[in-house]
Amino acid sequence: MAQFLDGSGVQSALTDIIKNSEQNLHIVSPYLKIPIQTKNYLKSIDKKNIPITIIYRSDFKIGDDDLTFFKGLDRLNLLYCDNLHSKCYINEKEGLITSMNLHEHSQTHNWEMGIRFSKKADSEIYENVMKELGHMSTQTKPFILKTGVANSNKPQKSEHSSKPVRTTVFKPTAAPNKGLFDKIMDTVTGESAFCIRCGTGLERFDLQNPYCDKCYASWARYKNPKYKEKFCHACGVEDKKHPTSFEKPCHTHCFEKLYKK
Repeated sequence: MAQFLDGSGVQSALTDIIKNSEQNLHIVSPYLKIPIQTKNYLKSIDKKNIPITIIYRSDFKIGDDDLTFFKGLDRLNLLYCDNLHSKCYINEKEGLITSMNLHEHSQTHNWEMGIRFSKKADSEIYENVMKELGHMSTQTKPFILKTGVANSNKPQKSEHSSKPVRTTVFKPTAAPNKGLFDKIMDTVTGESAFCIRCGTGLERFDLQNPYCDKCYASWARYKNPKYKEKFCHACGVEDKKHPTSFEKPCHTHCFEKLYKK
């Protein structure tokens, strides 16, 4: 049953939600300045390969210390959202809606309160919160962490920018069987594959990575391997009757042609 919490109760519940996460963790906080102990808990669940999503306010500049910390998390999905004011912390079992940001000042100086709820006892609340997070996620943009010490909280096109970590599913990885003519055309055009979302030519044919970097960043918000895409990774043709996906990035006839024995 949902429970009202005062300031100290909010801090305790927040810690429990983070450190007890087993499948996923969502943090919505307009402003961020993460305490050391909270960073330790986040490191711990990241080492367990648990996905962490953090959404913050787009006009807030994250400090260098926190950005450096974020760079060390392998499963972090860092997003920013315009006009964000909500504060919510939720994992696969329970959640917390509160007035408190994930910020040292909020936790030590402000008068905070919140409501703690569980998926089992408060299923309607839990489902509605997750649904609202889904709506919110459509209005976010990914923050691509730079390999150097970042000094901006906006994504930048830079040769030093790190690429998103790609999620893979089981697919053949052997090189495709292309005829001489196709190989020559690949050399001439500089393209050997196509992004399955926008159709942009790619230099490398790779069933594990069938997106250009921009489209992958968009797909990675939800990482739905069955989400319907437009183009064939092999031929670049759009076939509305037979859409592709991350799971099946090629049209059947292209796949059979390229991987025939």
